[in-house]
Amino acid sequence: MTKRDVHVVPQLGGLVAPLAYVPDPGLATPRHAHKKNKVDSPCDEESLRDSSLPNMVVPVREQLMGKKVMSFGQLADLDVGLDAGWSSSSSDEELEDRTALPPLVAYKDIETGKRQSLVEKMLLSAWDEKNDRGLFKYDVSQCLSKKVPGRFEFVAQLNEGRAQKKRQTEFKMDDVCQAFDTKKFNFTKAKQDEVLFQFEMSVDDFTSCYEENKIVESNASFVYINISPIEYGHVLLVPKVLKCIPQQMSTECLLTALHMSVEVHNPCFKFGFNTLGAYASINHLHFQGYFLNAPFPVERVETEYLSVFSERGNKDLRVSKLVDYPVRAFVFELGSDLKELAREVSLACNKLELKNIPYNLLIVDCGARVFLFPQKFDENKRLNAIPEEILDTQVNPACFEIGGHMVMKRKEDYENLTEGMICKILSYASLTETEFKAVELDLFS
Repeated sequence: MTKRDVHVVPQLGGLVAPLAYVPDPGLATPRHAHKKNKVDSPCDEESLRDSSLPNMVVPVREQLMGKKVMSFGQLADLDVGLDAGWSSSSSDEELEDRTALPPLVAYKDIETGKRQSLVEKMLLSAWDEKNDRGLFKYDVSQCLSKKVPGRFEFVAQLNEGRAQKKRQTEFKMDDVCQAFDTKKFNFTKAKQDEVLFQFEMSVDDFTSCYEENKIVESNASFVYINISPIEYGHVLLVPKVLKCIPQQMSTECLLTALHMSVEVHNPCFKFGFNTLGAYASINHLHFQGYFLNAPFPVERVETEYLSVFSERGNKDLRVSKLVDYPVRAFVFELGSDLKELAREVSLACNKLELKNIPYNLLIVDCGARVFLFPQKFDENKRLNAIPEEILDTQVNPACFEIGGHMVMKRKEDYENLTEGMICKILSYASLTETEFKAVELDLFS
């Protein structure tokens, strides 16, 4: 087993949970049906009444063990040519040419018989189907990606399409908690054709199962494609979509994202969350996720255990803070109770919301670790504290950028990007040491 094969694997009762799905090469993937409804119709309650959509059912796994070991090792361990540029995904011709450089960034199953969870298999096959039908605003496979030389091994992508075609923010940035506004864009206005499947957590099932059609219920959670993708398999998880919850954290909704991370069961899959003021563009509770065939730089950063948290008597869940990274952050590590992890992270998030402090979340290691980044980039922008050279890059650091996957919008910025420049950009998102210490005491003492 190589370093990159070793990762955090959530386990059930000391044994690997029954997540691995071995695809049968001779078995056709079920089609993603939308019966009794018009695919161009929106996802509002009226349009969905008596409609059916594909449904992914997963078991509730509250008792898990996060087996914490090194994720991936060094990026250099990946079998890629690091001194050359390459596209995020490979064309069919490239995949047939065994001498072609494998992609650095986008994860895509190209090996017959590769072990996949059912959730991962259905997510990727449905995403490919939407891509083949031209539902995305641009072809993300044409975006260049590279490793940026340096200690952190940042990953950069040139994504000019996202800069030109991404939906613009419709609300003010200086207020984290804003009421849901039905007049502004939300996911009930997205087309039903953009839905991959419903995502249901069941206490009655022990393994995942896929239903071609299920009547949409009022508390359904949807997984949508992101029509302006950053990477392969870029999706949006919207818990209880018809409840129209604003972009503020709750234990129940975070638990949904953690369960999906567990069920995808691939450390290449990352989930992120941005608040208003931390570059969420839609005030409708949602998580973003995609596949990155490299560790986020923040995943390898050294951490320091928070003694103030241990004094609260929780000996199972571990909370640390990053050491020597451009953005100060807290790290929550799974003990044995997934619900407890969701509860503690949500509690910290809610305290930040009450103090009007924007933040980003990054969920990695199949749901076993959650990074919490309080941030102030937009505040510094409003205070004219950010140099023009940084503003000119048009980088608004959200969860993925802060984690170390830099999405650049201009070719010249991508080509000239250095580790020093990335650290400088990200530093303006970070709280000062004094501010971070005050937040630490507020959240955990």
